[in-house]
Amino acid sequence: METEKIEKSDYKAKGHIKIDWGRQGGVIFLYIFAFLCYYGIIANIMMYDYYYEEWISYTDMDRTILFWTWTTYLKTFFLPALVLFLVCFVLTYKQEIAHYGIKASIWLVPLLIAEGFIFYAIMFGFSTEPIILKFGNIRGWLDIIILFEIAISGAICGMLLKRYSVGRKKI
Repeated sequence: METEKIEKSDYKAKGHIKIDWGRQGGVIFLYIFAFLCYYGIIANIMMYDYYYEEWISYTDMDRTILFWTWTTYLKTFFLPALVLFLVCFVLTYKQEIAHYGIKASIWLVPLLIAEGFIFYAIMFGFSTEPIILKFGNIRGWLDIIILFEIAISGAICGMLLKRYSVGRKKI
């Protein structure tokens, strides 16, 4: 028994940090899933030419799809929007307090926008074109509004379903 007490006290004395990955791990996993799937679906569907049945080089692609993603929803069968909706839904549904899930869902949108800027910088280099496409054009602001609407609607649906399921359990 003494060795267990010594190990526990030694564990705290050394300053080890213990993180509960139950809640934070789920949020991080869903963020990574959204980051990879949202632009991954757009890139894989938009960069394939079905007429010639060949892949298009990223240098020949339409650069606006990184900043005006709503223009690709019809061609991608609304899969990126569905992924964003479902991730925000799960983020809110899994939280005990719905406001934490809604906050995490809202923070997902600026991170997706930043990911578009990072992809553009990796593929085409640094320039002012992304800023002009996103913030200097009405289509960029429309994209921001659509992303927030999808995220908030997914979060609210998750909150309402959670309230409904908790209410059913109490009955």
